[in-house]
Amino acid sequence: MKRFHSIDLGKFFAMLGIVFIHARAFEAVQVGEVDGSQLDTVLKVFARFSVPLFFMASGFLFSMKTNSGKRPYHYFLSYIKKIVLLYISWFLIYALYDYGKIVWQSGGLINQQTHEYISSLLTSEVFVYGVSHTQYHLWFLPALIWATAIVFCFQRLQAAGVLLTASFFLHLLGLTGQGYSQLYEIHFNTRDPFFFGLYYVSLGSFIGMNYQKSEELASRISGPIYAVVIPALFFMQLVERNWTMEQLDGSNEEYFFFTIPLSLTIFAALLKYRNLGKGTFYNKIGKNTIGIFVIHPLVISLSHLALKALGLQWWKQHLLYGILFVPFVYFSSYFLYQWLQSGKTIHWEEKQSLKKS
Repeated sequence: MKRFHSIDLGKFFAMLGIVFIHARAFEAVQVGEVDGSQLDTVLKVFARFSVPLFFMASGFLFSMKTNSGKRPYHYFLSYIKKIVLLYISWFLIYALYDYGKIVWQSGGLINQQTHEYISSLLTSEVFVYGVSHTQYHLWFLPALIWATAIVFCFQRLQAAGVLLTASFFLHLLGLTGQGYSQLYEIHFNTRDPFFFGLYYVSLGSFIGMNYQKSEELASRISGPIYAVVIPALFFMQLVERNWTMEQLDGSNEEYFFFTIPLSLTIFAALLKYRNLGKGTFYNKIGKNTIGIFVIHPLVISLSHLALKALGLQWWKQHLLYGILFVPFVYFSSYFLYQWLQSGKTIHWEEKQSLKKS
């Protein structure tokens, strides 16, 4: 299977965008005439390509693997199993963490606050949307599970094109649950597997199934065109956000219409320059962004608790906090997850040695 090193580089920057969105580093910063909340909003709009790019990369790599292997169904089950176990394990970790926070703040193991928290976890939404506590970001994993399962079924039926078309129209309908709520308001969250994740996983999968033609088409576009079009689409996405949220009074801003051509153009550039970043530290991190993804809200939460305990909350208003907090969370999450993984590896190797002896 051909290796696209550039996708790892793309994942590095996409993960940086996700950390920025969740860290809200500039939200309280005030420097002269600079309003940190407005700067934070603008930068978050630029980072909105991140989740679509992860969905596309997942669909692309999944299809590349299933189409090149002799046992696609076996690989599909193995792939889904890994994501399910990842979701369950980190959901439980965050559940225990949040429960501990509530116990500490409320001063009791069993009370109304802990009862309400446990009740909020025991809902059917866990299987689709996740829950809105410290593990709010984990919605991505059930979305990826659902979308990948649907994509695989349509692949087996040789109807990938039909799914791509249907998911595109579902995605457009999902925009009415975002900034275009004045056109037709959907009374549920469309940042989900079916209105959001499915389209981008299906798009990445379709590209992966036709990667030779896709790479050829992407290579026909010159570098200067990418250099002009991508920033222009970033700007159009910002204009769209201001129009839909300020003028149309939209309900949410998780994704936009211009996110579609922006994400597709970035992905095409990654296909054209497939060896970009090969052998670099950025690509090494890009290969392991799942670790940063699952653990970074924990680092953010612990950092905020530490600032509060030390009486340093004023630090959030400082420009240096806005500049340094995201890199701190990003690299701390990476090294912390690597440390946890190394512990598992050592523990496993010790078990193997004991068995041999």
